[in-house]
Amino acid sequence: NFYAHYLFLDQNNFGGIHFEKREIEDNEENEMTQLFNAESGVDDSMPIVPTVVCGWNIMQYLPGDIAQDYFRTIVGRFSKDVFRKQLLIEQKAKSKTSSSAAIFPISVTKSEGDGNVHAPVLSPQEQLLIYKKKMISKHFANYLTRVVGEILEDGGGPETFPHLPGSSLHLVNPALEFVKNVLVILDLDQDVKQEVVYLRKSLFAQIGVQEYSSITHWKNPSASFILPDVYCMECHECRDVDLCVIIPEEEESSSKQWLCGGCGSPYDVNQVERRLVDIVQRKCIRYQLQDLRCSKTQQVAIRAMTRTSDCSAALNLDIPYSDFASQIIILRNLASYYNLDWLLETTDGILNGFV
Repeated sequence: NFYAHYLFLDQNNFGGIHFEKREIEDNEENEMTQLFNAESGVDDSMPIVPTVVCGWNIMQYLPGDIAQDYFRTIVGRFSKDVFRKQLLIEQKAKSKTSSSAAIFPISVTKSEGDGNVHAPVLSPQEQLLIYKKKMISKHFANYLTRVVGEILEDGGGPETFPHLPGSSLHLVNPALEFVKNVLVILDLDQDVKQEVVYLRKSLFAQIGVQEYSSITHWKNPSASFILPDVYCMECHECRDVDLCVIIPEEEESSSKQWLCGGCGSPYDVNQVERRLVDIVQRKCIRYQLQDLRCSKTQQVAIRAMTRTSDCSAALNLDIPYSDFASQIIILRNLASYYNLDWLLETTDGILNGFV
């Protein structure tokens, strides 16, 4: 796999231009393909099509289809438009080189007594850098201001956010979460960090949030629960699968399932559920049989039925209840989302028993 303008946040959040050998689907792809193949000199019956990849799992946690569509459009344009501009700059530079018999140096400074100041000759990299900065400071600034205004008009609160297996944060402001997710993606490009800072200040002011407030700090809205060594019956491979990652579905489907990352075949849901129930039971046993430690000396408490250690300090759990409950809640969300009745009954019983 080959990419251009690749933006990487983590293994479940990435995007860019992916080069694929396939048939052209529309006029826009035809234009990009002709530009790329002309620059690379590729001559083949099956053209290499530059395709925008939008593998952002955080997009699934935005409220409603409108915010998700805007997110996909903005992030996709940031890769596609920059790549198209790069091809046009390289094409223009090649045409100038071929049409000129000789290259004369041009002074970039004003000489003494000379009234004419020559514009500096910019390299293709410098031209592309200027274009990227202008895209953020002008085009995206105007576009995002309008988009945030529409989201603010729609209103809404915590009820507008989707309830997914990895939902671990209490999200209340749709416009704020949209801005934070877009900015964290744009900030991945080191060339436009200063422009993103100005854009951040403008958008947070529009929402009515202070720029350096704690609520403006981005956190991944998706929790992670990795099930190791999940066996695929088709390709006979074992993979570690993050069960909280939601694969976008092109068509509405009543059945939700995990797919193999190698061959795309669905995993055996019953086998996964049995393993998850076993994990829940082992976590519960480990929590109940854990040691109590002195908060001062970190020694294991050896006296039973006491609230303090030998030095009269409070006792702490090795596994805090908050950590234990957060893992069980994630598993309950998985059971609810994928209709795993056995796992749902088990997790509900544990959570109700510890309240």
